[in-house]
Amino acid sequence: MKPLVGLGICLVLGSASSLGYWSLSRTRPGDTALPANEKNNANSNRDSSRPANADDGRVRIQFRDLAKSAGVTFKHQHSRTDMHYVPEIMGGGVAWIDYDQDGYVDLLFIQGGTFPPDPREKVSGPTSRLYRNQGDGTFVDVTAEVGLVHPGFGQGVAVGDYDNDGYPDLFITCYDHVHLFHNEPNGHGGRRFREVTNEAGVKLNGWCTSCGFADIHANGFLDLFVCRYVKMDLGHYPFCGAPNREPPLRESCGPREFRGNSCVLFRNNGNGTFTNVSKEAGLEAESKGLGVLLVDFDDDGKTDIFVGNDELPNDYYRNLGGGKLQSCGVLSGTASNSHGGVMGSMGLEAGDVSGSGRPDIFITTYWHEGTTLFRNNGNGLFTDVSIGAGMQNASYNKVGWGTCFIDADLDGALDIFVANGHVYRNALEILAKNPDGEPHTYEQRAQLFRGDGKGLFRDISGEAGAYFRELHVGRGAAMCDYDNDGAMDIAVNNCGESAALLHNETETPHHWIRLQLEGARANDPHGSNRDAIGARVTLRLGDRNRVYHIKGGGSYLSASDRRLLIGLGAVDHVDDVEVRWPNSRGSTQHFGLLKANQSYKLEEGRPAAPAKCPPVNRVESRSRS
Repeated sequence: MKPLVGLGICLVLGSASSLGYWSLSRTRPGDTALPANEKNNANSNRDSSRPANADDGRVRIQFRDLAKSAGVTFKHQHSRTDMHYVPEIMGGGVAWIDYDQDGYVDLLFIQGGTFPPDPREKVSGPTSRLYRNQGDGTFVDVTAEVGLVHPGFGQGVAVGDYDNDGYPDLFITCYDHVHLFHNEPNGHGGRRFREVTNEAGVKLNGWCTSCGFADIHANGFLDLFVCRYVKMDLGHYPFCGAPNREPPLRESCGPREFRGNSCVLFRNNGNGTFTNVSKEAGLEAESKGLGVLLVDFDDDGKTDIFVGNDELPNDYYRNLGGGKLQSCGVLSGTASNSHGGVMGSMGLEAGDVSGSGRPDIFITTYWHEGTTLFRNNGNGLFTDVSIGAGMQNASYNKVGWGTCFIDADLDGALDIFVANGHVYRNALEILAKNPDGEPHTYEQRAQLFRGDGKGLFRDISGEAGAYFRELHVGRGAAMCDYDNDGAMDIAVNNCGESAALLHNETETPHHWIRLQLEGARANDPHGSNRDAIGARVTLRLGDRNRVYHIKGGGSYLSASDRRLLIGLGAVDHVDDVEVRWPNSRGSTQHFGLLKANQSYKLEEGRPAAPAKCPPVNRVESRSRS
């Protein structure tokens, strides 16, 4: 596409969902392999996706699942009826949240349950689980203690300090309802969560999925965006599969069998309540949203919204200011892939993978679609560079869900984690074998792609640890350096299985820096939201700049830690850190030279200071130079 200046004509052309030529069908079981010309291109790029690196001989990327030894006993419950209802295979999310602000980030897993939801489980059924980080590499279940027991078939989660009181709150989505929990004192020196869904004005029905906080209105308070998926009539549920077989063989239905629903934007009123402003803002009437990113994609200082729709054109909303959004999916180049086809678009991630300083968009997709990477060209325009990025072939026979941009070896180049798992529980019965002769299974291997910092990736899953060689039904995924050792870890909520806690035990000579941003809205009426969501952070390293964004949403149904853990390679200091704060003035602040291998708190309007990130107190903890 020839670059255009700006996106002012987006509304004139209308939404992607109104175009009649889009195909809404999933790839069927009879489809086999990647087209020959694309497969050759993908293989060629995979072979050369990472240039020779002098440090490679000293780098050994490794992750180890420590869930059991760390005391994380969560097991997802997903129901396994003969009807193969779609919610049974969608899994749940995971979130990192330092709910008590002790510097050790805690871990929350979202629980499913029986489907259709059993009314009797509203009192005694399975619930999501919060594990408090004890600061020694282990966790303890504090769910009941902090008041987080909730009914319902859980889906997604968002973390955000919506009232700027210094403590993160929780929003949890479920099938046909939601929960907003306010983090407050328990009267005994600790913290607890109180449900405020009704009084805050965010009660919502429909199948609610991913969600995220961001200051869309630039008033210093976090607004709330909620994706909704499809509308299902359980009394007239369609038969999907092979009805003429004896006996008939059911499979999980695709999204084309159902009508979509609308996403919802709640404006934060600044007094603990919210108002639904979806229509006034300009949201599309129909979506099948599974993922959301809340990021300033066009670098105008206002947070934009990207919604990943399942087999429906994606929605890209440019923030015009004043609470108005411009639907620009088609002209931005993100509504469909390079072939003009819609995608599964389950999991989303944003970050600069090529060194342009602009946030690119990565999308995990359905079987025989391959992951999608949109390069950000500036001015709100994107190009699908998936085939040349070297990931298409490796992901072609996978169904991707939760994902994270993670610099596993701290070399300064973003790597990609993807949790995989099919949608067919009976995949062995209904799907033909892969071209390589391997059978399709419900359980699939997670993947780790190593980036070179220039937009090229190589699949290193087979050498990244035992977990990547095992088969799981991966769904929600989120990252956090939970033991504060300078290496990013990953939590995975596996559908119908025990959770995974992937501890990063990579051997690397590289350095790092951690930045924890805090906006000043609580004390300054013109200040930024306390979580600094929407901030742009620029690191000056000699004659080079690297840019990062504090974002809302991301992954699939999940919420990663917002502290920036940045790999510096061989550099032992940062010459300057510039923060453009997400306030109404768009003010910038410079924090000067900062040393490597340390954690800093960057407060709006104040000098940099050491952050509260104590290391774990355990013998086997790794030391890093």
